[in-house]
Amino acid sequence: MQFSIDKQTLEDLNILGRYKPDSVFNIYNKTMTRGGSLMLEQLFREPFTNGEDITERSSILRFFQERGYQLPFKTAGFEQMEQYAENADSSSLISSIVNNIKRKALGMMAGNTELQQLLHGQQETVELIIKLRKFAQQLVKEAASHIFKQESIELLSLLEAKELESLPEYYSSKENFRKFLKYDYILRVKAASTLKAIINKIYTLDVYTTIAKVSNEKGFSYASICPVEEYTTEIEGLYHPCIPGAVPNDLYFGKEHNVLFLTGANMAGKSTLMKSFGIAIYLAHMGFPGAFKSMKISPSEGLFTSINVPDNLNMGYSHFYAEVMRVKMIAQEVAKDKRLIIMFDELFKGTNVKDAYDATVEITSSFAKKNKCSFIVSTHIMEAGVTLSKKHKNITFKLLPSNLKNNIPKYTYTLEDGISDDRHGMTIINNEKILEIIKNKVKTP
Repeated sequence: MQFSIDKQTLEDLNILGRYKPDSVFNIYNKTMTRGGSLMLEQLFREPFTNGEDITERSSILRFFQERGYQLPFKTAGFEQMEQYAENADSSSLISSIVNNIKRKALGMMAGNTELQQLLHGQQETVELIIKLRKFAQQLVKEAASHIFKQESIELLSLLEAKELESLPEYYSSKENFRKFLKYDYILRVKAASTLKAIINKIYTLDVYTTIAKVSNEKGFSYASICPVEEYTTEIEGLYHPCIPGAVPNDLYFGKEHNVLFLTGANMAGKSTLMKSFGIAIYLAHMGFPGAFKSMKISPSEGLFTSINVPDNLNMGYSHFYAEVMRVKMIAQEVAKDKRLIIMFDELFKGTNVKDAYDATVEITSSFAKKNKCSFIVSTHIMEAGVTLSKKHKNITFKLLPSNLKNNIPKYTYTLEDGISDDRHGMTIINNEKILEIIKNKVKTP
């Protein structure tokens, strides 16, 4: 089953984005190979919904992380191997010989360097395969009782394929054109499909070793999987992976506590906490390590957020109506009886306080009855929290506190129990002397 998520959620959480330096993807995108990077990007688009799949990938990544494996070659050498394999233009011994004779003749007459490039590519390919054989032998030995055993055996079988058995003799024979012809036929004709399969395996190894290295460097952890019917999400030491020195927090959801109602002043950290949670959930469903100390989850079937909902002038939507349509879409998903994780940041901030209060209370009350799903709802409207606390036992009320020191708000970014009554909006406005500027009592730059 495919993990349900949409473009708005991916953008709210800043998950994808090869060309966005601050995206979550680019935290992990440190691969040695271009193909590895593309494979990693594909994995980021396909989270799991099955606990066995999540556990299997996490186990493999842990296996690589615990042993600190590194690929036995450099990027430049692998790129030469890739180019050498990709430029194959022969399908038989005769066509291979004829094409290479033509290259040699062109090189002699017109200074064509193609033959020289192929020779370098051939040398790098042979060297890389021989080094990779030793690496694969080590993997097979150390994965003997691990879930990665079969994958390591498949890799070694490719590297020790019959058509490649003469490669160790490469270094014992003289460098000449005849030698080049022999091994060019072996590598790019006879073993062409095997070489392609090896390159694809290298992409996979590149992803495994890269994620393991990133996890070690960042101090990330892996989620443990609980039975689906428990509907549990328990995180200790959660923080945002893109914020240096981020303050960690603990969160818990279950059947009896499936809604977190979050309050706090502007800039207290509500949106950041929600994004941290969404990112951790997404990565956990990929089987990847994330920014938390420990995590237990029952796999969900999808994740939806409403954090940065824009208006839509093309469709004639005001900001408020865009919010309404977003909530409607999410409600339709929840109504399908799926196991979902949902986050609303400041419900209906595009309308007046009275309507926002009424809508927040009614919609949160309705969602609270869907105990297969977990919800975070944040708001500035403390009165909505007070009303809900009298109606629902399965809603947990948390706040992010702020204090005034010398008339300047200070934030702890640490969750506390309760409902916040912090209101610092006018204090911040006054600190910035906006009214004085309007009245021309303060000189502007």
